[in-house]
Amino acid sequence: MNHRQLLSNYHLIPQRIYYKNHTKIVDTNRGTFVIKKKNNHKKELFDYLESRKFNFYLPLENQDTDPYEIYPFIEDRLLSSSDKAVDLIYTMSMLHIKTTTYEEINKDEVKKIYEETKQKIEYLYAYYWDLQDYIETKVYMAPEEYLLIKNMDQIYRFLNFSKEKIEQWYQEKINMTKERKVFIHNNITLDHFLASNQAYLIHWDEARKDIVIYDFLNFYKQEYHKLEMISLFELYQSRYPYTPEEKTLFLSLLALPWKVELKKDHYQNTIVVKELVTYMKKTRKFILKENKKDQKTNEEKLEQ
Repeated sequence: MNHRQLLSNYHLIPQRIYYKNHTKIVDTNRGTFVIKKKNNHKKELFDYLESRKFNFYLPLENQDTDPYEIYPFIEDRLLSSSDKAVDLIYTMSMLHIKTTTYEEINKDEVKKIYEETKQKIEYLYAYYWDLQDYIETKVYMAPEEYLLIKNMDQIYRFLNFSKEKIEQWYQEKINMTKERKVFIHNNITLDHFLASNQAYLIHWDEARKDIVIYDFLNFYKQEYHKLEMISLFELYQSRYPYTPEEKTLFLSLLALPWKVELKKDHYQNTIVVKELVTYMKKTRKFILKENKKDQKTNEEKLEQ
């Protein structure tokens, strides 16, 4: 069944089809709708959110068994990025407040997070050591290589900090019997949030029950370059404060630099390295701000 047949089944006659930000939008005899290919079953998800009295999502206009999903089209209000982010934070915190449960800790899951994070850290250590060795053998460095070497010590400091925090988190976690779980959207960005007559989170394809930290963590990594994250995190924490072990894991994962792969295009390489340098610069300030009690210790670790 194609989307035209599907629309016909619901007595929707297409009058115009166009795309906006890679989203298919259809004007019909009964209004404007968004059509997307189904990724997973949404009815069960939306029924759960409704049962928790969280209604900041767009309801399906068709059956969950259809191969496509039909949603009402909502025109996003023209807000500045910072104003929209504030509304998003209120909605994100409401999702977490409404869906909080306390469950027995699955020690296998704890061990998996710990081991996977340690493996990433060890892999990045080895990768950047090898890359540094390679660059330092060159007589003349390319611009991106010079920028990377100049900031290599900061990469190692971030890896050291991440490693210390994941060890701390594991020691805290293995002695606990209960933990807090929420329903996370798992793909929160400014583009996946609509501010109209009410707020809507859209694109729920990756949603799941999990530790709360992943929503703000993913939001930070997607939007750090355009938003002032310290104040947004403080706003979020005023509504849904992390527990000590949640914040420890959050900071460990936040401090993980990504792998920079240098290719043949020096211009693109320089952009990629600059993005990592910018991320570390902004994240260093964020980490120090969010560790006020241990700020002196953490500052020394990020400066040594």
